[in-house]
Amino acid sequence: MGNSQPRMIKFFRRIRQKLLQENRFSKYLLYAVGEIVLVVIGIFIAIQLNDWNQNRIEKKQLDITLENLKEEFGSTKELLTSISSHYVTSIDANVRLLNLFMAHDGNILAQEIDILLSQSAKQGPFYPPQPVLDELFNSGKIKSISNENLRRNLLEWESNIKWFHFDYGLMIAFSNDQFQPYITKHWSWRNIEIMEGSKFFEERSAFNVDPNELLQKLEFENLIDTNLFHTNRLYKRLKETDVLLDSILQQIDNSLSQ
Repeated sequence: MGNSQPRMIKFFRRIRQKLLQENRFSKYLLYAVGEIVLVVIGIFIAIQLNDWNQNRIEKKQLDITLENLKEEFGSTKELLTSISSHYVTSIDANVRLLNLFMAHDGNILAQEIDILLSQSAKQGPFYPPQPVLDELFNSGKIKSISNENLRRNLLEWESNIKWFHFDYGLMIAFSNDQFQPYITKHWSWRNIEIMEGSKFFEERSAFNVDPNELLQKLEFENLIDTNLFHTNRLYKRLKETDVLLDSILQQIDNSLSQ
């Protein structure tokens, strides 16, 4: 019995020491897990802050782009308004020319035809400078615009401009192939240019051109009618484009206010 008791005591001491060691390990393990959790949380917060900062920078850059786009479309609005007024003048002149075929009494002055022919050709091209918009499309940054209506309007704008250029090309082809050659044969460009204020000529052409005879030509009437058709179609394109432009400016303001 005497020898067995110390052995039992030693045995329990070893058990106790082992338990203490195991308990310390558990504390260390818990501490390490805590440290890992803190590191993970820190990394998560850092990522969130980085994302927030990156989004803030991108939002600021996008706002600058939208401000530039607003200024660009503002200038386009002025250009569109100016060009549209020329189309209104051209439409009115073509209509007045057509009315002369129906109601002329043989006393039409050549100068009146000169003025109307000059005004009937006031249809100008529409090539708005749009470097900011082109950069948006070429760089793919158009996708960064979160305003879906604005993105759709900008894509529609590109389509409208292409259709206008297509129709304008048809009108130019008609003018070059039919309208201008007819005027060259039956009227005086010199007289028209004088009515437009040309500084190169002071006196009218010496060739006698009779406006009343011109107004008896079916071919000339058809040419004026076709010119009116092209002009009116282009004017409608411009009006549709103007409505779209106003929508784009409104959507830009909406995006900037967000």
